[in-house]
Amino acid sequence: MRLLALSLAMMVTSLFAGDLPAPSAGEQAYAKGNFAGAVEAWQDEARRDGVSPGLLAALGNAEWRLGRKGRAVVCWERALLLDPHNVVALAGIRHGQNAGGVERPGSTSSENYASVLNADLWLILAAGSFWAALLAILLPRIRRQPAGEWNQRVRVAALTLLALCIPGLWGARSSAHRAVVRKTEISLRLTPTLLAEPTQAVSEGDVVRTGRAFNGYIRVTTADGKTGWLRAGEIESVWGQSLPADLDQKAAP
Repeated sequence: MRLLALSLAMMVTSLFAGDLPAPSAGEQAYAKGNFAGAVEAWQDEARRDGVSPGLLAALGNAEWRLGRKGRAVVCWERALLLDPHNVVALAGIRHGQNAGGVERPGSTSSENYASVLNADLWLILAAGSFWAALLAILLPRIRRQPAGEWNQRVRVAALTLLALCIPGLWGARSSAHRAVVRKTEISLRLTPTLLAEPTQAVSEGDVVRTGRAFNGYIRVTTADGKTGWLRAGEIESVWGQSLPADLDQKAAP
């Protein structure tokens, strides 16, 4: 009897083990402590298959282990734009703030509301509800018939959904207007000029809110509310579904 039970247990275990995917090259390298190899493997995977929230979050962890704070935070922030509930990216951001000294602006009420879904879903829902409401309004007029009960229900449901999407779209837009400091030992400038007076130091990996651009500079607001100007090449926008830019790479001749 015990032999039969043991055989059944081994059979079930083998069935479940067969369903588990084999670790990727990046995961194997990361588990061995080869973080540079993990970054290279995950970058190749992203170029081949496209980025995903999980891949960006894992890549951020490896970049952080290599001491590249700016690239790590960009990866985590972009993972959260694709999946606001990604636990790896959220844990990475918290670790960066608590242990790594990374400054990040607090979320507004609209940004917290928008984090229920990602920006693409908010846009799809808003567009779908708008066109549904418009068709429900125009269809009776085209047919020259009074609107029926179901038509009224569709109007109310579509307009209600559209109203609920507006703060989500606003919060997603606000979240996208942020950038990560990619350079070390830089300061905010009082004016957007080369010889401007420095006002406050910012660190690599800090997240800032971005404003208008002028003369190759961008006006930013730090987590503690200080405003100033940074060069466009000193920061990288969190918006996007791609790998972090290599800001240290020299431009091709």
